[in-house]
Amino acid sequence: MRRIVLFQNGLGNQMFEYAFYLMMKKHFPDTVASTYILSRRKDHNGLELDNLFGVSWDEAPELDWLVRFCRKCYYLSLSEGIIAFGARQILKLLYFLHLGLCLERPEIRCQDSSYVWKRNYRIYWGGWMSEQWFASISDEIRRYFLFDENRCSIQTRNLLYELANSDKETVSIHIRRGDYLKNYQYLDICDEAYYQKAINMISEKFPEVHFYIFSDDINWCRENLEFSMENVTYVNWNHETDSWQDMFLMSRCRHNIIANSSFSWWAAWLNSNSKKIVICPRKYSKTVNLVNVMPERWIKI
Repeated sequence: MRRIVLFQNGLGNQMFEYAFYLMMKKHFPDTVASTYILSRRKDHNGLELDNLFGVSWDEAPELDWLVRFCRKCYYLSLSEGIIAFGARQILKLLYFLHLGLCLERPEIRCQDSSYVWKRNYRIYWGGWMSEQWFASISDEIRRYFLFDENRCSIQTRNLLYELANSDKETVSIHIRRGDYLKNYQYLDICDEAYYQKAINMISEKFPEVHFYIFSDDINWCRENLEFSMENVTYVNWNHETDSWQDMFLMSRCRHNIIANSSFSWWAAWLNSNSKKIVICPRKYSKTVNLVNVMPERWIKI
């Protein structure tokens, strides 16, 4: 029975989904991926995994009808009335026929997630945002997610050189505003107070530190965060299809202050500094209890 892992959303989410897909492949070798959602809805820069990392996956486009049907039934089931009742019954029947939809339950810890591995679902739909999903193959994941410096702009390559040769402790700070300003679920979790506390913690620990600011709202950062002119660099040249270079640069800093964002999560996780300090928000969402996202070793504030 072929199981299907859905890919969707931006680069960071796609990386989580691909890591989960590889883990599923270990358990169930006939697992395939579906990029149907990304082909229909161009979130951020669309599908980026194959272009950036040269990774591949097995796909079964002849099963797209099942993906469409299950998603339609799921959304209908969330409403009220006879149509919603009928959709819920169809979803139960699909599960009985081993064609069912496995929705990630992010409030359940990965260690207790037997619902993923021990039931006969067909479609796996979720963010799978935790290193615990792929802990046993983490070295393999790191080998897959290698950036190609030759594809970087001159500015990015110059900064990579600076980071590699700095005599100061280099710290990336990721501030995501943009789409979050219209999304109550993620808005203001990483506010000015969060960033200032993280900056102060790093500054107290290291006498010589340089901060590198990555954001889709650099003006807000300049106006609301306190730095001396000598210890901050604003990275403001990577946009749209070049945005991945920000993740690459952040991963090459020695320490990371991240947002509630899968984009900077992966930058911090891919950081190979064995003595790195990662500061992250204590919660990721205002509306969903995401208990698996942040590794225990990261500092949560």
